[in-house]
Amino acid sequence: MNFDFSYIDTAFINGKVITVNARDEIEEAVGIKGNQIVFVGKTKELISLTDSDTKVIDLHGKTLMPGLIDSHFHPILAGLINPEPDSPIIDTFFENCKNLKELLDLIRKACLLKKPGEWISMMGYEPMDFPEKRHPTIEELDEAAPENPVHCMHCGGHICMYNTKALAYLNVYEPDDARNYPKDEVEVVDGKLTGLVRGHTHFWLWGQVPYSQEQQKKAALKSQLHGLSNGITSIHDCGEFGKVSYHMMQKLCNEGIFKIRTYMMLHSVIGKPVSKIENQRYIELGLMSGLGDAHFKIGGSKFMIDGGSGAPSCATREPYSHDAGLPRERGWEREEVADYIDYINDADCQATAHAMGDLAIEFMVEGYEKVLAKNPKTYLRHRIEHCALVDQDLVDRIAACKVVPTINPGMLTTIGANYTKFYGDRMGYMIAARSMIDAGIPVSIASDYPSGPVGMATIDGAVNRYDRVSGFQNDKTQCISVLEAIRCATYNGAFASHEENIKGSIEMGKLADLIVLSQDILSVPLEQVGDIKVEMTMIDGHIEYEIESEGLKAASEFK
Repeated sequence: MNFDFSYIDTAFINGKVITVNARDEIEEAVGIKGNQIVFVGKTKELISLTDSDTKVIDLHGKTLMPGLIDSHFHPILAGLINPEPDSPIIDTFFENCKNLKELLDLIRKACLLKKPGEWISMMGYEPMDFPEKRHPTIEELDEAAPENPVHCMHCGGHICMYNTKALAYLNVYEPDDARNYPKDEVEVVDGKLTGLVRGHTHFWLWGQVPYSQEQQKKAALKSQLHGLSNGITSIHDCGEFGKVSYHMMQKLCNEGIFKIRTYMMLHSVIGKPVSKIENQRYIELGLMSGLGDAHFKIGGSKFMIDGGSGAPSCATREPYSHDAGLPRERGWEREEVADYIDYINDADCQATAHAMGDLAIEFMVEGYEKVLAKNPKTYLRHRIEHCALVDQDLVDRIAACKVVPTINPGMLTTIGANYTKFYGDRMGYMIAARSMIDAGIPVSIASDYPSGPVGMATIDGAVNRYDRVSGFQNDKTQCISVLEAIRCATYNGAFASHEENIKGSIEMGKLADLIVLSQDILSVPLEQVGDIKVEMTMIDGHIEYEIESEGLKAASEFK
């Protein structure tokens, strides 16, 4: 490509530039003009192309790399979660809530701020992290909030405790009423309602909790700050709250308020029927995935087959290792999955589904095999979200179908010890980055924020597979190198949204979406990768986040 190098806006020099190009080349310097990368090479050569108006930044050996593309992220949901008792969703993650007493006290405080009948919504707790090692009971929730419906959701989002006032929305008052819903979705134990609701029944009930447009806007902008400070320059928004969310995210992106590039999937967290209707309306208009521009695009048509890996509630072929009788959620059946993939594929749209357990993933793979055999549109780059528990046969079949899975290795840094308890020897193929890369699969890594950690934690999880919360080393069979993890977190994320020609690597002509790290990530000991900080985040050639750093001061002596 030929560029006019005069008046280069920004020059990064003396760095360890991880290009993520086809040869994984490491360079020294990068030049930016407008919103494009116009130079990649040696510092000496770039300096000769600058003038007095160029901002020259001396990296002093620190890493410059493409911005992270988080290919599974929920900005509105995550941003709704705050620690205050009047929050749209009260934060019950461990940092804010360390036992059941604190959780119930948060509900009591919320009741003082709510009118009778107003919902109290919460998310984040993991019962195994509590000293009590259990969920709150329905009796405890009723005592804490006798006049308010309570939505008290596990950190994974697929299991939720509700009180009696909330179950009334389902017309569930007695244990026999649970029979009106799919088996195990409204839990009954020893002839009593427990308040635990799973699967699509839970998602429908969650959909009765109102979150205003203003609350959702504030939430998105809060998540943007978190994303930028962690080096995220693009996200794939994988499910929010319907019409208000779609409209607002597009508007925020179009107006340049939400800077992070957004690929927004057609999926609502409020249940299977709603998501099917949204996808159907879009497809019936003749529209295809990818409609939009470099700031906002409509992504794939998503559905949700099973539950979460961390509760656990996902659909596995074999029972969980710690509790053989625990229900394994399955919201779609085998033929139903294949038929829906066929519908999406026929419409020239990208299909994807939440599939955590190996049985759910088998449903997806089998569906793709059937559909692509008769209508081979592999160019659509169909996906599988999470794709957590596999075996070598599933990996090989995913590769043969040219499916693009997304995995969440950051989860291993927070609940990896729980995974080992739940899945035992199957951990050798849990979040199987190594096997997928070896099979030639362009797997992307993502956070599933707010359920998982963002930014460098996703790379740390892929490289080390070490639970930093409990100090537990998970099975290391699927560990990958730092460079491989960076490719999965950048270029492969761009590939998953058909955007690898404009972003995901540092090459001339691509968008200037870059981040600077606090150290040379290729030189630090592997166990310290998770400690590296993001010092600068640039989108479209503009610095959107920056921390004070002696090493990043403008290098005036080079001008």
